[in-house]
Amino acid sequence: MSVSSPGRSTSWTAGFDPWRCVACGGGLGDGGDALVCGSCGHVYPIRDGVLVVRDEVADNNRIAQDFYNSPLWPKFRVWEHVFWFFNGGERRARDKVLRHLPTGPGLRLLDVAIGDGVYLDWLPGDWQITGVDISTAQLAACRRRAEGRDVRLTLAEAEDLPFHNGQFDAVLSIGGLNHFNDPGRALAEMARVARAGAPVVVSDEAPDLTGRMLGHLTGIPALIRLDNWFVAHVMHLGRDFTDLVERNRHLDVAKLGRAALRDSTFEWIWRKGGYVLVGEAPAK
Repeated sequence: MSVSSPGRSTSWTAGFDPWRCVACGGGLGDGGDALVCGSCGHVYPIRDGVLVVRDEVADNNRIAQDFYNSPLWPKFRVWEHVFWFFNGGERRARDKVLRHLPTGPGLRLLDVAIGDGVYLDWLPGDWQITGVDISTAQLAACRRRAEGRDVRLTLAEAEDLPFHNGQFDAVLSIGGLNHFNDPGRALAEMARVARAGAPVVVSDEAPDLTGRMLGHLTGIPALIRLDNWFVAHVMHLGRDFTDLVERNRHLDVAKLGRAALRDSTFEWIWRKGGYVLVGEAPAK
């Protein structure tokens, strides 16, 4: 069978079978080069070591998918590295999020919007990690980085996770929530697939990050347009993704956390350039 980690023989179902059909909610079984729903017969192919649950997405998710599959993402990442530099380096900055994860051995972690898995090497080697993303380019890069680890990768949407209830010891999501089609539903899905009491740790840049730019501070329309032009063309977010950022500037992440999680806390990090939301999955 095609596997997510080329360096290790990782079965999709042996020993850990969390898979749920997003069409009918039934369980998925091993179909060789696919997982097949035992209830409705829906087939989910495994392509290049990635389980394909949803390859056609729309609205915000389509904009994000196009961005991360395009040449714009590597260009924008230069600005991301500058951001990490002024926050003590990427490892130190990301540790402000990762420190909220449990520390036990053999933990089953779900990473929603895993991207290229840049921080996989900083997580314990005996953890069993399942990663979800909507970008084929990012998942391909993550698969290369995950070589030799117990990692399963899935092309799917955060709003409709292909897992049964209570499957994971912790859920992590970095850099995606602000731009999902439905952030509230995505957060509720993360809570659903975590076992009761398991931590759900979510982080992203400040939704109103462009609010620090001159045009947004002054409210002058011409300068706001200049801000957005700079973000789209100089920072390489592109016009569509820049418009998406603008639409979600006033997202109330703390409120979403209170609605979906138990004992949720919201904290600004990275000099208020980002946040971390931490809470526990409620009983199912």
